Amino acid sequence: MDLGLKGRVAIVGGSSRGIGRAIALAFAQEGASVTICARTEVDLRRTEIELARVGSQHHALAIPADLSVARDIRRVVRDTVNRFGQIGILVTRLGHAETGQPSEFSDDAIIGAMERNFMGPIRLAREVVPYMKQQRWGRIINLLPSQVKHIIHDQALGISSELALLGYSKMLSNELAPFNITVNNVITGPVKTEFARLGLESQAQKTNYPSEESAKETTGQIPMRRLGNPDEIASLVAFLGSDRAAYMTGAKVVIDGGRLQTLE
Repeated sequence: MDLGLKGRVAIVGGSSRGIGRAIALAFAQEGASVTICARTEVDLRRTEIELARVGSQHHALAIPADLSVARDIRRVVRDTVNRFGQIGILVTRLGHAETGQPSEFSDDAIIGAMERNFMGPIRLAREVVPYMKQQRWGRIINLLPSQVKHIIHDQALGISSELALLGYSKMLSNELAPFNITVNNVITGPVKTEFARLGLESQAQKTNYPSEESAKETTGQIPMRRLGNPDEIASLVAFLGSDRAAYMTGAKVVIDGGRLQTLE
């Protein structure tokens, strides 16, 4: 399916590996120019080469950056505009917060979680919105882990910062709708990535279960009985970044193999 993304420009945060990498490649395959950014430069350069193979070297830009830092965010947006002349699509990915009991977090831990998971996406949106308003077209897509829909006993910081972003995104979508700019959130279940593999291994160590048993326990909670693939998330994000999703804004889209068991 041609999503009509040829000539569009996308910034994809956290795109050196896993889901972010798959999203960047999906946009490139649709003919968009793509800026990728992440803290790990080695993986970032590897993905940049893949993007150049899919499109061309002129349609890919890799910028090492920490998207919880305001000056890095400004640099990513500035360099993208200098290279491509516009910005039409922004994809943000939330980081992971410190775990622990809600009553025991220090101020530094709370502020750190909000900087990564709340202020980071807000600052990115704030930087790109003027360009989107100027062209009267834009797509902002936030990726959140499904813990925002599940009460997990040690994830108070992550859940709180994600819920804050959902509320902010809804209000932002209302503000930007008259400019043909949409704001949507994609809530993902467990996905087959290196990060997920390390997480399962860590969980196995904590519970003294073999890692295979821990993986079976996770997939057993998913009606499809498997983890998602990064390409499946990428296809949904590419759709939301296109004109085919032009009437969809302020939404929370869950893609988790049926794991979420509510009617909300």
